[in-house]
Amino acid sequence: MKKLIVKLLTVSTFVLLLPFILTLIISDKDNFPSIETMDYKIYYEQNGNKQILDFDRYLIGVVAANMPAAYHIEALKAQAVISRTYALYNISLLSQENPYKKEFSTSELGLSYIDPDEMERYWGNDNYINYFSKLENAIYATKDEIMVYEDDLVLPVFFGTGTGYTRSAKEAWGVDIPYLVSVSSKHDVTSVNYLRITEYEPAVLVGILTQKYPKADIDEKTFFQDVTVAERDSTGYVTKMNLGSLTVSGEEFAKVLGLNSNNFYIENYDGMARIICTGVGHGVGLSQYGANAMAQEGYTYDDILTHYYTGVKIINIK
Repeated sequence: MKKLIVKLLTVSTFVLLLPFILTLIISDKDNFPSIETMDYKIYYEQNGNKQILDFDRYLIGVVAANMPAAYHIEALKAQAVISRTYALYNISLLSQENPYKKEFSTSELGLSYIDPDEMERYWGNDNYINYFSKLENAIYATKDEIMVYEDDLVLPVFFGTGTGYTRSAKEAWGVDIPYLVSVSSKHDVTSVNYLRITEYEPAVLVGILTQKYPKADIDEKTFFQDVTVAERDSTGYVTKMNLGSLTVSGEEFAKVLGLNSNNFYIENYDGMARIICTGVGHGVGLSQYGANAMAQEGYTYDDILTHYYTGVKIINIK
C-alpha cells in the first residue's frame, strides 16, 4: 500500500528530466494524425505479463495514479488533457529516437500508471465504481484534446501544491520554456499540505547530510553557520545550499531530508533545527490543488489549463 500511495502522490523522476531534452517539434495540427490511426501500442507489464492497453483506458490509469479521484470533475478533465498530451509528447520523442519502435510501456511514457485492480484496492469497493466512472467521464469529455504552443506539443509538467505562485522552468531548471512561466496560484495556501514544519537535533542532520555529502565540512556545534541558503529564485524556492564550503542544489538537499519541496527555511529554535517547508513538488506548471480550487469556483478545465500554461491552445486532433 505504501508503494501505491507514493505512486499516487508523486510524479515520475522522468518529469524532471524531460525539460532538459530539446522540445520535439511536431507538425502542423492539420497534418497531425488522429489518435485512432496512430500505428503504436501501449502496454502495461506486471510480474512478467504484458497487457496491451486501449489508449483511453491507459489515460484512466494515468489520471487515477496522478490526481485524487475525489477532485472536481473539471480538475480531472484538465489532468486528462495533460496526460494525453504528455503521452503523445513522449511517444513522439521516443519515435524520433527509434522510428521503428511500435510498442511503448507505461513506464516509458513518463507518468505513473495503475491498473483497475490497484484502483479498487486503493479506493475500496464502495468508491471504485463511482471513481472509475468519474475518470471515464473526464477522459471521454476531453477525447482527442491536447495542448499545443505555436503548433508544437507542450511538455505539461505538474505538481501537487504550490506556494502562491508557480515557478518558471528557466529559474527551476535553467531551460526557457515560454509556456512554463510563473503565474499566480493563490488557493494553494489553503491546502492542508501547504505547510509542514519539522524539527531535528543538529547532530541528526549532520549525520544525514555527511552520509550523502562526505566532503561537506559541517559540524553540529556550528550547524547554523555551516548550513545556509545560498540562493533562492523569485518565488522563494531554494536553488543552492551551502554545506560549509560545499554548494549543492536546493532540490537535492530537500530530497535528502525528505522535504515536500525545496521552498523552505531553516531556523534555530531553542537549539533545534526547525525546517519550515511550503508546497508539495517542484512548483513548475499546473498546481493540482490550485486546479481543483479553481474548478470549485466554477472555472472550466480549459480555463484552468490556459491559466497555468501560458499561451497554450487546446486543440482536437481527431
